Amino acid sequence: MDPSLPESLPPGRIIDSYGRSGRLVWMSDGRLPDADVWWRRLCAERGRTGLYPVLLEYCEDWHGHGADGGAPVDATEYLRGRWEPGSWPDFPQWPGLATPATTGRDPDTCAAEVATTVVRENLAHCLALVQVERASDAPAALHWTGGANHIGADELSAVLRSWEDRFGARVVAFGHGSLHLSAATPPRDLHEAQILAAEHYLACPDVTERHGSPGSGVHASRAPISRPPARTASDAPPG
Repeated sequence: MDPSLPESLPPGRIIDSYGRSGRLVWMSDGRLPDADVWWRRLCAERGRTGLYPVLLEYCEDWHGHGADGGAPVDATEYLRGRWEPGSWPDFPQWPGLATPATTGRDPDTCAAEVATTVVRENLAHCLALVQVERASDAPAALHWTGGANHIGADELSAVLRSWEDRFGARVVAFGHGSLHLSAATPPRDLHEAQILAAEHYLACPDVTERHGSPGSGVHASRAPISRPPARTASDAPPG
């Protein structure tokens, strides 16, 4: 569908660089104290507008040039290609991908709760609208480089699409070196949570290296099954 900006928006502008790639991206001119309220409203309207809202730590255009991505990336092949013996001590061999819980919450409700948390904790107060079909495509559409130490924007979006399909994950907010997600159906089994922790490590080793060694996999993998599904968040390595 052709995107259309909502009639009522806070002061903002269309980013010209993205127009050259055929995508519409709008960004607020400044920080919004009620950015989460705007996010919830615009998320509910995305089926009509064709634009997905994301919260941003900063309002300047730091997202690169919005170039279209390259060839499609398969998340399973990408993660399997990153695997090496000793990548994650819990598994001597490639364990495959994690299986989600059989039941969970509404993904949009979880994402709205994370948006509120991000704003309340002063992690992001700017707003953008991005022409994408699904939230997981936002990093590639914005050419986000926050994970460039280990993963490109196209590869990251492929992994996020896989998490969106399996766990009801939603991209909610970006910082220069952080990516905030929600998850509606994270693993409830410790074994599957360990596999998901391994996926997280393969996509973003800096998270484990900053918050614990790879050998702390059991501790890291308890997070997806112990925190409320709506509070799942991921720090990405600084670019």
